[in-house]
Amino acid sequence: MPLPKKVLLYARLSVTTEESVSIERQLESARKTAEARGWEVVGEHVDDGVSASRVKPEDRVGWRAVLAHEGRLDAVIVWKIDRLARRVLDFLHADEALQARGAGIVAVEDPIDMTTPQGRAFAVMLSVFAELEAATISARVTAAREAILRAGRRAGGRPPFGFMNVENPAGPGMVLAHDPERIDLVREMAARAAAGDSLYSISRWLETDGVAPRARVGKVDADHWHDASVEAVLRSPALAGMTAFRGDLIRGGDGLPVVDESVAIMSPSERRQMLATLDAAKRPGSRSTSNKEPALLYGIVRCGSCDSLMYRATAAGKYRQYRCQQKACTQRMGIARDALERHVPEAVLRERGDKLLVKSVPIVGDDDGTLVEIEHAIRETTEAMTKEDADLVALVERLQALKRRRSEARTGEDRPQAQYRVSGQTFGHEWMRVGDEDIEARRQLLMGQLEAVRIMPGGGRGRAFDASRAVLVWKGASASDERLTHALQSAASKVPEFIVVGH
Repeated sequence: MPLPKKVLLYARLSVTTEESVSIERQLESARKTAEARGWEVVGEHVDDGVSASRVKPEDRVGWRAVLAHEGRLDAVIVWKIDRLARRVLDFLHADEALQARGAGIVAVEDPIDMTTPQGRAFAVMLSVFAELEAATISARVTAAREAILRAGRRAGGRPPFGFMNVENPAGPGMVLAHDPERIDLVREMAARAAAGDSLYSISRWLETDGVAPRARVGKVDADHWHDASVEAVLRSPALAGMTAFRGDLIRGGDGLPVVDESVAIMSPSERRQMLATLDAAKRPGSRSTSNKEPALLYGIVRCGSCDSLMYRATAAGKYRQYRCQQKACTQRMGIARDALERHVPEAVLRERGDKLLVKSVPIVGDDDGTLVEIEHAIRETTEAMTKEDADLVALVERLQALKRRRSEARTGEDRPQAQYRVSGQTFGHEWMRVGDEDIEARRQLLMGQLEAVRIMPGGGRGRAFDASRAVLVWKGASASDERLTHALQSAASKVPEFIVVGH
């Protein structure tokens, strides 16, 4: 008499609903199938709350337990094959793993027994239809979501910080609106970021004022503001009244983002300039590494021999330095870090402490900034066309619409230019305002004044600090720029000398 087959039961469910077949019902059906065939159930494994479209079988805890089963295994019983996989390739990989163990898949509701050749062929055919069904459902859900968003309604999910979901006064569903308790905080955060304040200084301001961050689902330390949480608020398209959708924005027929003026607290152009300021602080050498002790002169100190950036180092396990780490450098420089970090700010304050800060900002000829928004959208579209999964047909249509819109908006004199804005504060005032605690903000201020601090060879010996080795290379403005000259003359009644930051 042949031994009974040894089988495992497997069940999976994405989200529990009234229409779904519960985990327990799936297992109970599998148990009855095993009992009817005289098979021995040697284990049961489940993946609850796991999407078959998003998570491959081999990446699921329950299915990995099936494959890790020790001892003889003849079959795995599932309720339907879509409980195992919704993509043909995923299904075939799962089947291949079982074949290597001499086992096959048996489905309760589908007429499938992959322990036989006929059953294997039929199972592959059904898996093709399962994948098609999943793709159809996904496309239908995506289209419905886009239609809701284009109608100006919310499609679920938490609103961005500073906003709230409210009943749609013009029809069904929910719409986005300002949270009266938080929107002014978001305005101030955006204003500070646009002015060049660091993420750290903004988070410290929020902490000092006792502003509670919104709890982050599944995250720790949700009771404190961090650089990442501040940046997440500032990068939300909702600040400019725009809506994110599938890695892009909801756009109109002209290819430009749709803007809800009732929600926006800044224009798209202002948002882009603010984000450019944030991005500039992330370029190599422009921002210190957040998970290390901040270095005031990171990105500024350079080796006088090879001109490479110098980095933090410790000599003899005790002495803190900035040191050249280029192996090809013929004379790698090193200098006492603490002494240099005292010397450089003192020198900058002596030279430029009483001079006004001036920023250059891009503007366009048209008053409402339409042309620059169109140019930006054209760049975004052409960049999107280079991606492997790009929908070229849709992107070409958008590009053509944008070019038509540009032709309508452009005049002979509308060209990008630079405008200089006098901050009204001196370098010394800003240096004291940010304080000793915000090293990153002070480092950004120094980077606005210095091209570099080059460390030259020293004539003496020992570790005594020699200030003459530190050569400060100053930043300056072009005297030929008439717009800068006009900005400086306009502010001459305040302070007699000026400098340019970010020029």
